[in-house]
Amino acid sequence: MIKFALAAAAAFVIATPALADAWDFILTNAAGKPIKKVELAPTGTTTWQDNKVDPEMQRSATLAPGKRMTVHFDKGPGCKYDVRATFADDTTATWTNINVCDNSFVTVKLNAAGTATFTAN
Repeated sequence: MIKFALAAAAAFVIATPALADAWDFILTNAAGKPIKKVELAPTGTTTWQDNKVDPEMQRSATLAPGKRMTVHFDKGPGCKYDVRATFADDTTATWTNINVCDNSFVTVKLNAAGTATFTAN
């Protein structure tokens, strides 16, 4: 009976897919316009996932310039992620190759030419 239970438990563990880790970082909006949506994808992919917002937090729908928010997402096997923001005017910008393993704070910016840049620490 014990052998059967151990075999069943081992089969369950083997059959269960690897679960992604819940991960987060602080995003500061220095882009100069309100952000209404934040998405993340592992760098080099287009597998975008929305920022996970706790509905009980009752947050504003947009992130105003100069403000910050916590971005929650399921981290995959790598550390490098792209962040895509949709602004209140429905334009988008993408910041690429952000190391979320080593950086807890990310500031996203748009320079005068509209190019997306970021700083992370």
